[in-house]
Amino acid sequence: MKNYYEILGVAKDASKEAIKKSYKKLARKYHPDLNPNNPTAEAKFKELSEAYEVLSDDEKRKKYDQGGSPFETGAGASGHQGPFYYEFRQGADGSRYEDIFEDLFGGGYSKTSRRSQPQKGQDVLYSMEVDFKDSILGAQKVFTTPENKSIEVKIPAGIKTGQKLRFKGMGYDSLSGGEKGDLFIQIQVRSSDKFTRQGDDLEVSLPLSFSKAIVGGKQRVSTLTGAIDLTIPAGVDSGTRIRVKGKGVQKPGNPGDLYAVVKITIPKNLPQDLIEKIKNWEEQQSEGAL
Repeated sequence: MKNYYEILGVAKDASKEAIKKSYKKLARKYHPDLNPNNPTAEAKFKELSEAYEVLSDDEKRKKYDQGGSPFETGAGASGHQGPFYYEFRQGADGSRYEDIFEDLFGGGYSKTSRRSQPQKGQDVLYSMEVDFKDSILGAQKVFTTPENKSIEVKIPAGIKTGQKLRFKGMGYDSLSGGEKGDLFIQIQVRSSDKFTRQGDDLEVSLPLSFSKAIVGGKQRVSTLTGAIDLTIPAGVDSGTRIRVKGKGVQKPGNPGDLYAVVKITIPKNLPQDLIEKIKNWEEQQSEGAL
């Protein structure tokens, strides 16, 4: 949880007046109107405004001090339902922060002048799980929001956990006549019990019998598009990575590769005569090395 007291530079037992005074000082410094085209200042201003909204409200401050969310479950500072990026907005009547902004910019910065500068609506953020296979090959899916709104989502090949897909103009309406916010879907990729990803390449374990490792030959190996026959060289060692070109992340024009990692399995309960032959062969190899 963010430390709102630290953000505003006040003590935990600070009075409302001290909180307001600190906010006014910092808001003047970072306000977007005084820092045009400065995303760092804008982000700082939003953070300050979020902290002030909580600490200036007795009920929200009480919940915050008790370690709980200062906002209602599933709602943010503006009252919109669902998870989203926090973005400062005054009330529909422009009154909540009117005294603050008049102190900052003088009486000329009134409700009318604020409304003459339309602000973009809030962005909304949702989370969506996708199968490992879809993240590698790409897919077309339908995402249903908590409001039962269906969205066609194109999952690009190679997407990773934490990356976001943007849908312009599908966020919340502006309260001041500006353009709508955007909708973002953050991807969570489910893990695979067979494959691991290394950049744009994949790895898969290739169990190999002791005899096949010695003599070589064909061996079936799994890929995300179906099993294929892989040629195993004679005398292959455990841990050898055999490349299958183009079977990794399916990025257009530059797909990754799949690497089959050899894992030699030693059979149990071998026939005694075979064990003796192996022993004799091992002894001959040792004598030849002297």
